[in-house]
Amino acid sequence: MAQYQTEAIVLSVRNWGEADKMLRLFSRDHGKITAAAFGARRPKSPLASGLQMFQTVELSLTAGERVDTVRGCRLIHRYPHFETDLLAMAYASFIAEVLLELAPDGAPQPEIYDWLPSVLAACGPKNPRIVALAAGFQLLDFAGMGFSFNACAVSGAPIEGDAYFSAEEGGALSPTAAVNIQKKRPYPEGLRTLLTKLSAIDWAAPPAFTAKKSEIVAGESLLVSYLQETFGHGLRSMKFIRQLGA
Repeated sequence: MAQYQTEAIVLSVRNWGEADKMLRLFSRDHGKITAAAFGARRPKSPLASGLQMFQTVELSLTAGERVDTVRGCRLIHRYPHFETDLLAMAYASFIAEVLLELAPDGAPQPEIYDWLPSVLAACGPKNPRIVALAAGFQLLDFAGMGFSFNACAVSGAPIEGDAYFSAEEGGALSPTAAVNIQKKRPYPEGLRTLLTKLSAIDWAAPPAFTAKKSEIVAGESLLVSYLQETFGHGLRSMKFIRQLGA
C-alpha cells in the first residue's frame, strides 16, 4: 500500500480497541482523512503525545481502502488555551464537527486549511461562543451551502427591518413570505446585522466588538437549527456545550 506524508490538524480522537486511537484529520494536501493509530494509547508509544485534539502534526501514513494507518508523527503546533479552558475546547469541537460534516473525504480544501489555525487561535482568547458562531456560518459559505442573511429565501426580495427565519425553507423570510410558513422563528434586524458582521470576520486580524447575549444565543440557535436540518441529525458537540451550562 502507498505511503505518504502530510501536515494535518487533529479534529477528532476516540479510543479504539485496547490501546489504539481512531482519528479524523484535516490536511491541506489531502483534505479529510480517517486514520488508525495502533498502540497510540500506550505510554511509551512514539505516537502518544502527538495525536491530541487540535494539534498540528506532520504525519507519515499508509493508505488503506477505508482507513489509513499512522506510522509516524511529529508535533508542529499546539494551542495551550484548550488545555485549561474547557468551554473553548467545547466550542472548538463544534467547529471541528461542522467542518468534518461538510468536508468531503480526500478532497483538498487548502483555503479551509489555511483558515482554520487562525480560528482555533482565536477560540479562547476571543469569546469562544462568538468565534464558533462566526466560524459555522463561514464554513457553510466555504461549502457552498450558506444562505443570504439579507434576502428572502422564498422570493429573493431584500429584507428590511424585522423578519423571520426558517431552517426548512433555507434561510431568511420576509414577513409576506412567512405568512403561510408554520415552522419559523423571529429574525429581528439587530440579529441580522450581527450575523452579517460575524460572517465577514477576517481571522488574520479579528476585530474587538461586543454583542448582546440574547442576540448571540438567538444566532447560535438559528445556526444549529440550520445545521441540523442540513445534516439530518443533531450535533454531538452541542450536548457537550450544554453540559457546561453555556
